[in-house]
Amino acid sequence: MASKGETQVPFVESKDSEAGYVKKEWTDEEERKVMNKVNWKLIPWLMVCYMVVGIDRTNIGSAAIMNKETPGHSLEEELGMHGSDLNWATSAFFFGYVLFEIPSNMMITKTSPSVWISRIMTTWGIIAAVMGAVHNFAGLIAVRVLLGIMEAGFTPGAALYLTFWFKKYEVGSRVAYMFAGAGMMSAFSGFIAYGIAYMDGVGGLTGWRWLFILEGIASSILGIATYFVLPDYPQTSTFLNSDERAIVVGRLPPSAPSFVAKEMNWKEIAELLRDWRMYALASAQFLITVHNYGLAFFLPKVISAMGFVSTTALLIKVPIDFIGHAWNFYINWSSDRYQEKVYHSLVCALPVLVAWALLGTIQPYLSQYGRYGLLYLSIFYNGLPPMQIGIGATSTTGATKTAFRTGFIISMSNIGGIVGGQVYQPDDAPLYIRGHWINFGLMAANIIILQIVIWSLTREGIYMGKNANVTVVERGGIEVDGEHVVDFAQVAQAGKLAGKK
Repeated sequence: MASKGETQVPFVESKDSEAGYVKKEWTDEEERKVMNKVNWKLIPWLMVCYMVVGIDRTNIGSAAIMNKETPGHSLEEELGMHGSDLNWATSAFFFGYVLFEIPSNMMITKTSPSVWISRIMTTWGIIAAVMGAVHNFAGLIAVRVLLGIMEAGFTPGAALYLTFWFKKYEVGSRVAYMFAGAGMMSAFSGFIAYGIAYMDGVGGLTGWRWLFILEGIASSILGIATYFVLPDYPQTSTFLNSDERAIVVGRLPPSAPSFVAKEMNWKEIAELLRDWRMYALASAQFLITVHNYGLAFFLPKVISAMGFVSTTALLIKVPIDFIGHAWNFYINWSSDRYQEKVYHSLVCALPVLVAWALLGTIQPYLSQYGRYGLLYLSIFYNGLPPMQIGIGATSTTGATKTAFRTGFIISMSNIGGIVGGQVYQPDDAPLYIRGHWINFGLMAANIIILQIVIWSLTREGIYMGKNANVTVVERGGIEVDGEHVVDFAQVAQAGKLAGKK
Protein backbone atom coordinates (compact mmCIF):
# COMPACT_ATOMS: atom_id res chain seq x y z
CA MET A 1 0.00 0.00 0.00
CA ALA A 2 1.14 3.56 -0.61
CA SER A 3 2.71 5.11 2.48
CA LYS A 4 5.73 7.11 3.58
CA GLY A 5 9.22 5.67 3.67
CA GLU A 6 9.57 1.92 3.58
CA THR A 7 6.50 0.90 5.56
CA GLN A 8 4.97 -2.45 4.68
CA VAL A 9 1.43 -3.64 4.23
CA PRO A 10 0.18 -5.44 7.38
CA PHE A 11 0.30 -9.22 7.12
CA VAL A 12 -3.12 -10.88 6.86
CA GLU A 13 -3.27 -14.64 7.30
CA SER A 14 -5.04 -16.48 4.49
CA LYS A 15 -8.23 -18.31 5.46
CA ASP A 16 -7.85 -20.70 2.52
CA SER A 17 -5.31 -23.38 3.28
CA GLU A 18 -5.40 -24.60 -0.34
CA ALA A 19 -4.79 -21.20 -1.90
CA GLY A 20 -1.03 -21.61 -1.76
CA TYR A 21 1.51 -18.89 -1.08
CA VAL A 22 0.35 -15.38 -1.91
CA LYS A 23 2.50 -12.31 -1.32
CA LYS A 24 0.81 -10.21 1.37
CA GLU A 25 3.45 -7.61 2.22
CA TRP A 26 5.65 -5.43 0.08
CA THR A 27 7.65 -2.22 0.16
CA ASP A 28 6.66 1.10 -1.35
CA GLU A 29 9.39 0.67 -3.96
CA GLU A 30 8.01 -2.72 -5.05
CA GLU A 31 4.54 -1.22 -5.34
CA ARG A 32 5.84 1.76 -7.30
CA LYS A 33 7.63 -0.46 -9.82
CA VAL A 34 4.62 -2.71 -10.33
CA MET A 35 2.19 0.17 -10.81
CA ASN A 36 4.55 1.89 -13.24
CA LYS A 37 4.49 -1.32 -15.21
CA VAL A 38 0.68 -1.36 -15.11
CA ASN A 39 0.44 2.31 -16.07
CA TRP A 40 2.67 1.88 -19.10
CA LYS A 41 0.80 -1.22 -20.20
CA LEU A 42 -2.73 0.20 -19.94
CA ILE A 43 -2.76 3.98 -20.23
CA PRO A 44 -0.90 4.65 -23.52
CA TRP A 45 -3.13 2.20 -25.37
CA LEU A 46 -6.29 3.65 -23.84
CA MET A 47 -5.04 7.08 -24.92
CA VAL A 48 -4.78 5.89 -28.50
CA CYS A 49 -8.21 4.27 -28.31
CA TYR A 50 -9.83 7.39 -26.90
CA MET A 51 -8.06 9.52 -29.48
CA VAL A 52 -9.88 7.76 -32.31
CA VAL A 53 -13.12 8.02 -30.29
CA GLY A 54 -12.80 11.79 -30.19
CA ILE A 55 -11.76 12.09 -33.82
CA ASP A 56 -14.52 9.89 -35.25
CA ARG A 57 -17.18 11.44 -33.03
CA THR A 58 -16.37 15.09 -33.77
CA ASN A 59 -14.65 15.10 -37.16
CA ILE A 60 -17.92 16.24 -38.68
CA GLY A 61 -16.97 19.71 -37.42
CA SER A 62 -13.81 19.69 -39.55
CA ALA A 63 -15.62 18.03 -42.46
CA ALA A 64 -18.19 20.84 -42.44
CA ILE A 65 -15.64 23.51 -43.37
CA MET A 66 -13.34 21.46 -45.61
CA ASN A 67 -13.04 22.86 -49.14
CA LYS A 68 -15.99 25.16 -48.60
CA GLU A 69 -14.27 27.74 -50.81
CA THR A 70 -14.65 25.33 -53.76
CA PRO A 71 -18.25 25.48 -55.06
CA GLY A 72 -20.12 22.19 -54.65
CA HIS A 73 -17.34 20.48 -52.69
CA SER A 74 -18.40 21.14 -49.09
CA LEU A 75 -20.32 18.58 -47.03
CA GLU A 76 -23.38 20.79 -46.71
CA GLU A 77 -23.57 21.66 -50.41
CA GLU A 78 -22.98 18.11 -51.61
CA LEU A 79 -25.65 16.65 -49.31
CA GLY A 80 -28.12 19.49 -49.84
CA MET A 81 -28.04 20.63 -46.21
CA HIS A 82 -29.44 23.97 -45.08
CA GLY A 83 -29.95 26.02 -41.92
CA SER A 84 -29.60 23.90 -38.77
CA ASP A 85 -29.17 20.57 -40.62
CA LEU A 86 -25.54 20.37 -39.49
CA ASN A 87 -26.63 20.86 -35.89
CA TRP A 88 -29.01 17.90 -36.18
CA ALA A 89 -26.38 15.78 -37.89
CA THR A 90 -24.03 16.29 -34.95
CA SER A 91 -26.81 15.62 -32.45
CA ALA A 92 -28.04 12.45 -34.19
CA PHE A 93 -25.02 10.52 -32.94
CA PHE A 94 -26.26 10.76 -29.37
CA PHE A 95 -29.72 9.27 -29.93
CA GLY A 96 -28.25 5.80 -30.43
CA TYR A 97 -25.39 6.44 -28.02
CA VAL A 98 -27.64 7.29 -25.07
CA LEU A 99 -30.03 4.37 -25.59
CA PHE A 100 -27.30 1.72 -25.73
CA GLU A 101 -24.79 3.10 -23.22
CA ILE A 102 -25.97 1.16 -20.14
CA PRO A 103 -26.63 -2.21 -21.90
CA SER A 104 -23.26 -1.99 -23.62
CA ASN A 105 -21.44 -1.25 -20.37
CA MET A 106 -23.13 -4.13 -18.58
CA MET A 107 -21.86 -6.48 -21.30
CA ILE A 108 -18.32 -6.06 -19.96
CA THR A 109 -19.44 -7.99 -16.88
CA LYS A 110 -20.68 -10.77 -19.19
CA THR A 111 -17.67 -10.92 -21.52
CA SER A 112 -14.32 -9.26 -20.81
CA PRO A 113 -12.86 -5.77 -21.29
CA SER A 114 -10.60 -6.71 -24.22
CA VAL A 115 -13.41 -8.50 -26.09
CA TRP A 116 -16.05 -5.83 -25.64
CA ILE A 117 -13.87 -2.74 -26.08
CA SER A 118 -12.40 -4.33 -29.22
CA ARG A 119 -15.90 -4.98 -30.56
CA ILE A 120 -16.93 -1.40 -29.90
CA MET A 121 -13.93 0.08 -31.69
CA THR A 122 -14.01 -2.23 -34.70
CA THR A 123 -17.69 -1.74 -35.44
CA TRP A 124 -17.72 2.03 -34.90
CA GLY A 125 -14.73 2.33 -37.26
CA ILE A 126 -16.65 0.53 -39.98
CA ILE A 127 -19.68 2.81 -39.53
CA ALA A 128 -17.46 5.92 -39.38
CA ALA A 129 -15.98 5.01 -42.76
CA VAL A 130 -19.48 4.49 -44.19
CA MET A 131 -20.20 8.20 -43.55
CA GLY A 132 -17.93 8.83 -46.52
CA ALA A 133 -20.46 7.09 -48.76
CA VAL A 134 -23.68 8.95 -47.85
CA HIS A 135 -25.43 10.92 -50.58
CA ASN A 136 -28.05 12.97 -48.73
CA PHE A 137 -28.93 14.47 -45.37
CA ALA A 138 -31.19 11.53 -44.40
CA GLY A 139 -28.35 9.09 -45.03
CA LEU A 140 -25.98 11.14 -42.89
CA ILE A 141 -28.48 11.18 -40.02
CA ALA A 142 -29.00 7.41 -40.23
CA VAL A 143 -25.28 6.66 -40.22
CA ARG A 144 -24.65 9.08 -37.33
CA VAL A 145 -27.30 7.27 -35.24
CA LEU A 146 -25.65 3.91 -36.06
CA LEU A 147 -22.25 5.35 -35.13
CA GLY A 148 -23.63 6.26 -31.70
CA ILE A 149 -25.02 2.74 -31.20
CA MET A 150 -21.70 1.13 -32.11
CA GLU A 151 -19.64 3.45 -29.91
CA ALA A 152 -21.94 3.19 -26.87
CA GLY A 153 -20.17 1.80 -23.83
CA PHE A 154 -16.61 2.84 -24.59
CA THR A 155 -16.15 5.70 -22.13
CA PRO A 156 -17.99 4.15 -19.14
CA GLY A 157 -16.43 0.81 -20.06
CA ALA A 158 -12.95 2.30 -19.87
CA ALA A 159 -13.78 3.91 -16.51
CA LEU A 160 -15.10 0.59 -15.18
CA TYR A 161 -12.04 -1.19 -16.53
CA LEU A 162 -9.70 1.14 -14.63
CA THR A 163 -11.43 0.35 -11.32
CA PHE A 164 -10.26 -3.27 -11.67
CA TRP A 165 -6.67 -2.01 -11.59
CA PHE A 166 -6.44 1.25 -9.59
CA LYS A 167 -7.32 2.78 -6.22
CA LYS A 168 -10.18 5.23 -5.75
CA TYR A 169 -7.87 8.26 -5.73
CA GLU A 170 -6.12 7.01 -8.88
CA VAL A 171 -9.05 6.39 -11.23
CA GLY A 172 -9.87 10.05 -11.92
CA SER A 173 -6.32 10.89 -12.94
CA ARG A 174 -6.12 7.78 -15.18
CA VAL A 175 -9.33 8.78 -16.90
CA ALA A 176 -7.77 12.22 -17.32
CA TYR A 177 -4.55 10.73 -18.72
CA MET A 178 -6.67 8.83 -21.22
CA PHE A 179 -8.66 11.95 -22.12
CA ALA A 180 -5.69 14.34 -22.12
CA GLY A 181 -3.24 12.07 -23.91
CA ALA A 182 -5.84 11.27 -26.54
CA GLY A 183 -6.77 14.93 -26.71
CA MET A 184 -3.18 16.04 -27.25
CA MET A 185 -2.83 13.54 -30.06
CA SER A 186 -6.23 14.34 -31.56
CA ALA A 187 -5.44 18.06 -31.28
CA PHE A 188 -3.36 17.39 -34.35
CA SER A 189 -6.49 16.11 -36.11
CA GLY A 190 -6.68 19.66 -37.45
CA PHE A 191 -3.39 19.00 -39.24
CA ILE A 192 -4.76 15.68 -40.48
CA ALA A 193 -7.92 17.35 -41.77
CA TYR A 194 -5.78 20.09 -43.30
CA GLY A 195 -3.77 17.49 -45.22
CA ILE A 196 -6.76 15.40 -46.27
CA ALA A 197 -8.45 18.54 -47.57
CA TYR A 198 -5.85 18.50 -50.35
CA MET A 199 -7.11 15.05 -51.41
CA ASP A 200 -10.23 16.79 -52.67
CA GLY A 201 -11.05 15.25 -56.03
CA VAL A 202 -8.78 12.19 -55.66
CA GLY A 203 -10.61 9.14 -56.95
CA GLY A 204 -13.57 11.36 -57.72
CA LEU A 205 -14.26 11.89 -54.01
CA THR A 206 -14.42 15.20 -52.18
CA GLY A 207 -12.12 15.90 -49.25
CA TRP A 208 -14.69 15.42 -46.49
CA ARG A 209 -15.47 11.90 -47.77
CA TRP A 210 -11.80 10.96 -47.59
CA LEU A 211 -11.70 12.29 -44.03
CA PHE A 212 -14.45 9.92 -42.87
CA ILE A 213 -13.14 6.93 -44.83
CA LEU A 214 -9.50 7.11 -43.76
CA GLU A 215 -10.16 7.87 -40.10
CA GLY A 216 -12.82 5.13 -39.91
CA ILE A 217 -10.46 2.50 -41.33
CA ALA A 218 -7.78 3.49 -38.80
CA SER A 219 -10.28 3.00 -35.94
CA SER A 220 -11.21 -0.52 -37.08
CA ILE A 221 -7.57 -1.56 -37.32
CA LEU A 222 -6.92 -0.28 -33.79
CA GLY A 223 -10.06 -2.07 -32.59
CA ILE A 224 -8.80 -5.44 -33.80
CA ALA A 225 -5.38 -4.78 -32.24
CA THR A 226 -7.03 -3.92 -28.90
CA TYR A 227 -8.16 -7.53 -28.42
CA PHE A 228 -4.54 -8.67 -28.42
CA VAL A 229 -2.95 -5.70 -26.61
CA LEU A 230 -5.29 -4.87 -23.72
CA PRO A 231 -5.04 -7.14 -20.62
CA ASP A 232 -8.35 -7.95 -18.94
CA TYR A 233 -7.82 -8.23 -15.16
CA PRO A 234 -4.82 -8.21 -12.79
CA GLN A 235 -5.49 -11.85 -11.92
CA THR A 236 -5.43 -12.99 -15.57
CA SER A 237 -2.57 -10.82 -16.82
CA THR A 238 0.55 -12.46 -18.20
CA PHE A 239 2.72 -9.33 -18.25
CA LEU A 240 2.80 -9.54 -14.41
CA ASN A 241 4.26 -12.37 -12.35
CA SER A 242 2.37 -13.90 -9.41
CA ASP A 243 3.86 -11.54 -6.81
CA GLU A 244 3.13 -8.51 -8.98
CA ARG A 245 -0.47 -9.64 -9.49
CA ALA A 246 -0.85 -9.99 -5.71
CA ILE A 247 0.44 -6.45 -5.18
CA VAL A 248 -1.97 -4.96 -7.72
CA VAL A 249 -4.94 -6.82 -6.22
CA GLY A 250 -3.88 -6.34 -2.61
CA ARG A 251 -3.64 -2.54 -2.84
CA LEU A 252 -7.15 -2.11 -4.28
CA PRO A 253 -10.09 -1.02 -2.11
CA PRO A 254 -12.08 -4.04 -0.84
CA SER A 255 -15.29 -2.61 -2.32
CA ALA A 256 -13.80 -2.26 -5.82
CA PRO A 257 -15.04 -4.29 -8.81
CA SER A 258 -13.20 -7.60 -9.02
CA PHE A 259 -12.67 -10.45 -11.44
CA VAL A 260 -13.99 -12.85 -8.77
CA ALA A 261 -17.28 -10.97 -8.34
CA LYS A 262 -18.25 -9.38 -11.64
CA GLU A 263 -21.58 -11.09 -12.28
CA MET A 264 -24.63 -8.88 -12.76
CA ASN A 265 -26.76 -8.50 -9.59
CA TRP A 266 -30.21 -6.96 -10.08
CA LYS A 267 -30.67 -6.40 -6.34
CA GLU A 268 -27.61 -4.15 -6.32
CA ILE A 269 -28.98 -2.17 -9.25
CA ALA A 270 -32.26 -1.63 -7.38
CA GLU A 271 -30.29 -0.31 -4.39
CA LEU A 272 -28.25 1.97 -6.62
CA LEU A 273 -31.38 3.52 -8.14
CA ARG A 274 -32.20 4.95 -4.69
CA ASP A 275 -28.91 6.90 -4.47
CA TRP A 276 -29.61 10.58 -5.24
CA ARG A 277 -25.94 11.25 -5.90
CA MET A 278 -26.03 9.11 -9.03
CA TYR A 279 -28.68 11.43 -10.47
CA ALA A 280 -26.80 14.52 -9.30
CA LEU A 281 -23.57 13.35 -10.95
CA ALA A 282 -25.52 12.51 -14.12
CA SER A 283 -26.99 16.03 -14.08
CA ALA A 284 -23.56 17.62 -13.60
CA GLN A 285 -22.11 15.50 -16.37
CA PHE A 286 -25.06 16.39 -18.63
CA LEU A 287 -24.40 20.10 -18.13
CA ILE A 288 -20.68 19.84 -18.84
CA THR A 289 -21.38 17.64 -21.88
CA VAL A 290 -23.75 20.20 -23.43
CA HIS A 291 -21.03 22.78 -22.85
CA ASN A 292 -18.19 20.65 -24.20
CA TYR A 293 -19.84 19.26 -27.30
CA GLY A 294 -21.10 22.64 -28.38
CA LEU A 295 -17.42 23.61 -28.50
CA ALA A 296 -16.11 20.32 -29.86
CA PHE A 297 -18.48 20.36 -32.82
CA PHE A 298 -18.52 24.06 -33.62
CA LEU A 299 -15.24 25.59 -32.44
CA PRO A 300 -13.87 25.50 -36.02
CA LYS A 301 -16.96 27.40 -37.19
CA VAL A 302 -16.79 29.85 -34.26
CA ILE A 303 -13.13 30.61 -35.09
CA SER A 304 -13.88 30.82 -38.80
CA ALA A 305 -16.71 33.29 -38.10
CA MET A 306 -14.18 35.54 -36.33
CA GLY A 307 -12.77 36.28 -39.78
CA PHE A 308 -10.29 33.47 -40.43
CA VAL A 309 -10.36 31.37 -43.62
CA SER A 310 -11.26 27.69 -43.18
CA THR A 311 -7.74 26.26 -43.42
CA THR A 312 -6.41 28.84 -40.96
CA ALA A 313 -9.29 28.12 -38.57
CA LEU A 314 -8.36 24.43 -38.57
CA LEU A 315 -4.72 25.24 -37.82
CA ILE A 316 -5.21 27.81 -35.03
CA LYS A 317 -7.67 25.49 -33.29
CA VAL A 318 -4.75 23.11 -32.62
CA PRO A 319 -2.99 25.12 -29.83
CA ILE A 320 -6.32 25.69 -28.02
CA ASP A 321 -6.96 21.95 -27.97
CA PHE A 322 -3.39 21.03 -27.07
CA ILE A 323 -3.05 23.42 -24.12
CA GLY A 324 -6.50 22.45 -22.85
CA HIS A 325 -5.59 18.79 -22.75
CA ALA A 326 -2.25 19.52 -21.09
CA TRP A 327 -4.19 21.32 -18.36
CA ASN A 328 -6.51 18.31 -18.05
CA PHE A 329 -3.50 16.06 -17.49
CA TYR A 330 -1.98 18.32 -14.84
CA ILE A 331 -5.07 19.26 -12.81
CA ASN A 332 -6.33 15.69 -12.43
CA TRP A 333 -2.86 14.42 -11.55
CA SER A 334 -2.73 17.12 -8.86
CA SER A 335 -6.26 16.33 -7.64
CA ASP A 336 -5.44 12.64 -7.11
CA ARG A 337 -1.96 13.39 -5.78
CA TYR A 338 -3.35 15.62 -3.02
CA GLN A 339 -6.66 13.73 -2.76
CA GLU A 340 -8.64 16.96 -3.08
CA LYS A 341 -11.58 17.81 -5.36
CA VAL A 342 -13.22 21.05 -4.19
CA TYR A 343 -10.51 23.58 -5.06
CA HIS A 344 -9.31 21.65 -8.09
CA SER A 345 -12.80 21.65 -9.62
CA LEU A 346 -13.26 25.37 -8.88
CA VAL A 347 -9.98 26.20 -10.60
CA CYS A 348 -11.33 24.40 -13.68
CA ALA A 349 -14.63 26.31 -13.69
CA LEU A 350 -13.94 29.92 -12.74
CA PRO A 351 -11.71 30.95 -15.69
CA VAL A 352 -14.29 29.45 -18.07
CA LEU A 353 -17.05 31.56 -16.53
CA VAL A 354 -14.85 34.63 -17.07
CA ALA A 355 -14.27 33.65 -20.72
CA TRP A 356 -17.97 33.34 -21.56
CA ALA A 357 -18.89 36.51 -19.66
CA LEU A 358 -16.30 38.52 -21.61
CA LEU A 359 -17.21 36.96 -24.95
CA GLY A 360 -20.85 37.72 -24.18
CA THR A 361 -20.23 41.39 -23.37
CA ILE A 362 -17.12 43.01 -24.81
CA GLN A 363 -16.58 40.80 -27.87
CA PRO A 364 -18.05 43.33 -30.38
CA TYR A 365 -15.32 45.78 -29.38
CA LEU A 366 -12.43 43.36 -29.90
CA SER A 367 -10.40 42.48 -32.97
CA GLN A 368 -10.57 38.96 -34.38
CA TYR A 369 -7.34 38.15 -32.54
CA GLY A 370 -8.70 39.54 -29.27
CA ARG A 371 -11.78 37.32 -29.57
CA TYR A 372 -9.63 34.35 -30.47
CA GLY A 373 -7.40 35.03 -27.46
CA LEU A 374 -10.34 34.86 -25.03
CA LEU A 375 -10.99 31.29 -26.16
CA TYR A 376 -7.85 30.28 -24.26
CA LEU A 377 -9.64 30.99 -20.97
CA SER A 378 -12.27 28.42 -21.92
CA ILE A 379 -9.73 25.58 -22.05
CA PHE A 380 -9.82 25.10 -18.27
CA TYR A 381 -13.10 23.16 -18.63
CA ASN A 382 -11.08 20.19 -19.89
CA GLY A 383 -10.24 19.14 -16.33
CA LEU A 384 -13.84 18.60 -15.19
CA PRO A 385 -15.22 15.64 -17.24
CA PRO A 386 -12.60 13.05 -16.15
CA MET A 387 -12.73 14.34 -12.57
CA GLN A 388 -16.51 13.85 -12.49
CA ILE A 389 -16.35 10.45 -14.22
CA GLY A 390 -13.71 9.33 -11.71
CA ILE A 391 -15.93 10.38 -8.80
CA GLY A 392 -18.87 8.51 -10.33
CA ALA A 393 -16.87 5.33 -10.91
CA THR A 394 -15.38 5.19 -7.41
CA SER A 395 -18.32 6.29 -5.24
CA THR A 396 -20.08 2.95 -5.19
CA THR A 397 -19.21 -0.73 -4.63
CA GLY A 398 -18.76 -3.86 -6.74
CA ALA A 399 -18.75 -4.54 -10.48
CA THR A 400 -22.53 -4.43 -11.01
CA LYS A 401 -23.06 -1.08 -9.31
CA THR A 402 -19.96 0.45 -10.86
CA ALA A 403 -20.90 -0.75 -14.36
CA PHE A 404 -24.47 0.51 -14.04
CA ARG A 405 -23.53 3.77 -12.31
CA THR A 406 -20.87 4.77 -14.86
CA GLY A 407 -23.13 3.69 -17.72
CA PHE A 408 -26.07 5.66 -16.31
CA ILE A 409 -24.08 8.82 -15.60
CA ILE A 410 -22.46 8.91 -19.02
CA SER A 411 -25.63 7.80 -20.82
CA MET A 412 -27.77 10.50 -19.23
CA SER A 413 -25.01 13.06 -19.62
CA ASN A 414 -24.71 12.34 -23.30
CA ILE A 415 -28.23 13.52 -23.85
CA GLY A 416 -26.19 16.68 -23.56
CA GLY A 417 -24.55 15.75 -26.84
CA ILE A 418 -27.94 16.12 -28.51
CA VAL A 419 -28.47 19.51 -26.89
CA GLY A 420 -24.84 20.55 -27.38
CA GLY A 421 -25.27 20.39 -31.12
CA GLN A 422 -27.88 23.16 -30.83
CA VAL A 423 -25.90 25.69 -28.74
CA TYR A 424 -24.28 27.52 -31.64
CA GLN A 425 -26.99 28.26 -34.19
CA PRO A 426 -26.48 29.89 -37.63
CA ASP A 427 -28.65 32.89 -36.70
CA ASP A 428 -26.28 33.61 -33.77
CA ALA A 429 -23.26 34.08 -36.06
CA PRO A 430 -20.75 35.61 -36.31
CA LEU A 431 -20.29 36.57 -32.62
CA TYR A 432 -22.42 33.75 -31.14
CA ILE A 433 -23.32 35.90 -28.11
CA ARG A 434 -26.31 33.74 -27.20
CA GLY A 435 -24.23 30.54 -27.40
CA HIS A 436 -21.55 31.95 -25.12
CA TRP A 437 -24.09 32.98 -22.46
CA ILE A 438 -25.68 29.53 -22.65
CA ASN A 439 -22.26 28.04 -21.92
CA PHE A 440 -21.86 30.42 -18.97
CA GLY A 441 -25.10 29.15 -17.42
CA LEU A 442 -24.18 25.50 -18.06
CA MET A 443 -20.80 25.83 -16.37
CA ALA A 444 -22.23 27.72 -13.35
CA ALA A 445 -24.93 25.09 -12.74
CA ASN A 446 -22.44 22.24 -13.20
CA ILE A 447 -19.97 23.47 -10.61
CA ILE A 448 -22.70 24.10 -8.01
CA ILE A 449 -24.07 20.54 -8.33
CA LEU A 450 -20.57 19.05 -8.25
CA GLN A 451 -19.69 20.86 -5.03
CA ILE A 452 -22.83 19.48 -3.34
CA VAL A 453 -21.93 15.92 -4.35
CA ILE A 454 -18.31 16.27 -3.20
CA TRP A 455 -19.52 17.65 0.15
CA SER A 456 -21.91 14.70 0.61
CA LEU A 457 -19.27 12.07 -0.25
CA THR A 458 -16.67 13.69 2.00
CA ARG A 459 -19.17 13.89 4.86
CA GLU A 460 -20.01 10.18 4.49
CA GLY A 461 -16.28 9.38 4.58
CA ILE A 462 -16.34 6.06 2.71
CA TYR A 463 -15.48 7.03 -0.86
CA MET A 464 -13.51 10.18 -0.04
CA GLY A 465 -11.20 10.76 2.89
CA LYS A 466 -8.88 8.34 4.64
CA ASN A 467 -11.31 5.40 4.53
CA ALA A 468 -11.12 5.49 0.74
CA ASN A 469 -7.54 4.24 1.06
CA VAL A 470 -8.33 1.00 2.96
CA THR A 471 -6.93 -1.91 0.92
CA VAL A 472 -7.94 -5.50 0.13
CA VAL A 473 -5.03 -6.80 2.23
CA GLU A 474 -6.03 -4.69 5.23
CA ARG A 475 -9.65 -5.83 4.90
CA GLY A 476 -8.63 -9.45 4.33
CA GLY A 477 -10.25 -9.77 0.90
CA ILE A 478 -12.84 -8.44 -1.55
CA GLU A 479 -16.25 -7.43 -0.19
CA VAL A 480 -19.21 -9.04 -1.93
CA ASP A 481 -22.79 -7.87 -1.26
CA GLY A 482 -21.39 -5.37 1.25
CA GLU A 483 -20.65 -7.97 3.95
CA HIS A 484 -19.28 -11.31 2.68
CA VAL A 485 -15.51 -11.23 2.13
CA VAL A 486 -13.77 -13.38 -0.49
CA ASP A 487 -10.36 -14.21 0.95
CA PHE A 488 -7.41 -12.28 -0.48
CA ALA A 489 -5.51 -15.43 -1.46
CA GLN A 490 -8.49 -16.66 -3.48
CA VAL A 491 -8.89 -13.27 -5.12
CA ALA A 492 -5.22 -12.96 -6.05
CA GLN A 493 -4.99 -16.48 -7.51
CA ALA A 494 -8.36 -16.52 -9.29
CA GLY A 495 -6.69 -15.94 -12.64
CA LYS A 496 -5.02 -19.37 -12.60
CA LEU A 497 -8.24 -20.90 -13.91
CA ALA A 498 -9.34 -18.22 -16.35
CA GLY A 499 -8.31 -15.40 -18.65
CA LYS A 500 -6.04 -15.02 -21.65
CA LYS A 501 -3.78 -12.02 -20.97
